[in-house]
Amino acid sequence: MDTSNNANSSQNNNDSGSGDKIRAIAVAPSRIPVEEGRYIWVARQDTMLAVVDIRAGGQKILSKRNDVHTAPILFLLRYGNSEIWSIDDSGVLYVWDVLSADYHQPNPLLTAMPRRYHVTSHAVAATIYNSKLWMSSGRTLAAHAIPIAGSSVGTNDTKSQPPVRIPNDMGNITKLMTIPYHPYRIFASHDDGKISMWDTRTMERIQIITVSMYGICTMTAVGEYHVWAGYNTGMIYVYDTRPEKWAVLKIWKAHTGAVTQLVVDETSLLLDEITGRLQVVSSDSNGFVGVWDGLLTEHWKEDHLHQRASEYCTYDSARVMICSWNIDANKPERIVGEDDKAVREWLGTMEDPDIIVVGIQEIVDLESKKQTARSLFSRKKADPTETEDILTHRYKLWHDYLVRIIGENYGHHSYTVIKTDQLVGLFSCIFVRTTDIPRVFSIDSTSVKTGLKVMNKSIHGNKGGIAIRFVYDHSSLCFVNCHLAAGQSHVQQRNADAEGILQSASFHGYDYDDVFSHGGDGSMILDHEFCFLSGDLNYRIKMNRNEVLRLLASADKPAAWEQLRAQDQLLRQNYNNPLFKLLHFEEATINFDPTYKYDPGTDFYDRSEKKRVPAWCDRVLYKGNNIKNIYYRRYEARCSDHRPIGAGFSFETKITNHKKRDHLMVKIEEEWRDHIDRFTKDKKARYVADYEQCSLNEAFDLLEKSDWDVNDTVIKLLVNI
Repeated sequence: MDTSNNANSSQNNNDSGSGDKIRAIAVAPSRIPVEEGRYIWVARQDTMLAVVDIRAGGQKILSKRNDVHTAPILFLLRYGNSEIWSIDDSGVLYVWDVLSADYHQPNPLLTAMPRRYHVTSHAVAATIYNSKLWMSSGRTLAAHAIPIAGSSVGTNDTKSQPPVRIPNDMGNITKLMTIPYHPYRIFASHDDGKISMWDTRTMERIQIITVSMYGICTMTAVGEYHVWAGYNTGMIYVYDTRPEKWAVLKIWKAHTGAVTQLVVDETSLLLDEITGRLQVVSSDSNGFVGVWDGLLTEHWKEDHLHQRASEYCTYDSARVMICSWNIDANKPERIVGEDDKAVREWLGTMEDPDIIVVGIQEIVDLESKKQTARSLFSRKKADPTETEDILTHRYKLWHDYLVRIIGENYGHHSYTVIKTDQLVGLFSCIFVRTTDIPRVFSIDSTSVKTGLKVMNKSIHGNKGGIAIRFVYDHSSLCFVNCHLAAGQSHVQQRNADAEGILQSASFHGYDYDDVFSHGGDGSMILDHEFCFLSGDLNYRIKMNRNEVLRLLASADKPAAWEQLRAQDQLLRQNYNNPLFKLLHFEEATINFDPTYKYDPGTDFYDRSEKKRVPAWCDRVLYKGNNIKNIYYRRYEARCSDHRPIGAGFSFETKITNHKKRDHLMVKIEEEWRDHIDRFTKDKKARYVADYEQCSLNEAFDLLEKSDWDVNDTVIKLLVNI
């Protein structure tokens, strides 16, 4: 992953006392372009302002001042190439004309005379668009028109539009920003995982974009259309905002604590396009800092490489059979008679698969209220050795049973178990055709517990997921066996469980060329080229039980299934939660009856007092390029309250010709340099336009007539020295 390759993490040394903690930082404009990025304005959590020369030995403090603001300083914002705006908790804004200060004098801030205005007090977010200051107190959004220097408007006078109240369908605002690609728009992040878009002319809300189940702590625009978002989970997501549904470009675990700030530094890119970088700096709630490649260099190169994979790869077809069943704590010995026939069909539907994946849920009874209460409240602690022995025995029973049935279906020793893993209640077992074992390497597994929590701590991991991955030829595959939160109404908990599994599951990363997706290193599930997620996902049908039974009893089953699919909770996420993480996956059309909940041993849906609504709890989802679904069906083993399900897929694995790849990579490196050259020239033109107060086209003309790298020429051109 290109981000981690360029990352540095260090503890914030300014964390020794509460008054010394840094609250805001801004890169000051400089009258000399080659000194851009040298002077940093810093605001502590008290009223202290300081200017620091970061190129001087020991980061020299040029000036301190604590007699201007009388309340803690919340924000430092840079306005164009001339001003810094400082805003405190009482709603006082000071506008500093930075270029009027002389940085070669001992105390430049002490001689500066800032302009003073009243704006929103107790703000949690602020940003500048054109000459307006946009601010939020969390539940409001306000815009203040700040007079420009030399205007006739008096001190404290601002033209402020009435604040807009944030509707109750969104959480509190945590950050405000603008995105160059979207003119006349302000974007606000919220602590419920939403981003709202507002019209700067009318102050009307235009759109709500749901990007996560987790709270967004901070975000920033990088380049023209990319947005980096930092979450309370420590994750950083990078989005492409050009599509109507924002596309996720990269995901990684950046910090152990919540990501509190994201700051973009473009100065090194402007000054030296050969060695310069566009850096994004992140900080977290624990005082750690990370530095990341804002250009996503490796992602860009690998994306362009993947687009031309046919020039250096050959392909071979592969077939995988996915088998999933919530067995309701049954032992293999109870599978007899008609159930035995059904299970043999379940484990043998596909003709000659290359890979067989079996995922079992509820291998032991973890839903028993008596057992749960006993484990939580009994004074006598259960013997962990005894519990472990029971589980180990049960896993071995099912392992041996699966090996026997698959051997009888396809021929003994035709398939070899390459990996098993278990999590209390879950068991995963993967077979590969024995003759193909040399094609498999880098086998690994991981698990994530979810389930019953007390004080946000998982004390009884009766739900969760197992992920097993490996490389097959030169393609990466990952298989996830899940059991998500139960209950008709617990959609959000299921969503959170699924997202938690996809985010938290962690593998060992590898520096393989052209094996993982989107510049990933295989450390996350979604890094893999082909992902299959199956199990008891527990999503229900949002209909009355009698209506569901009436539809299922009708002669026109296809029409009945269509009506039921329209009310399926998982499928409805397409409309209610457009960036829900499971929507990275696809699902074949469900053309079979709901698999849950049956009275065990019968064909009757639940006739207990609870009378649960029949549902497609058991699912198989998939993600990857050119995956073809061969079948998707259920099987009629009746010993459990769930029916088994299975799905077959074909896809193409690749074999890389490294010589051809390296030759193509040389061309892509050249294309990258051309791309960066264009990007840098555009940034420099915008920089010149800000200084010269001219149009972008005029700025390009000025650049064509000068040599940016010859300092004297640039200085005379930009500031008429």
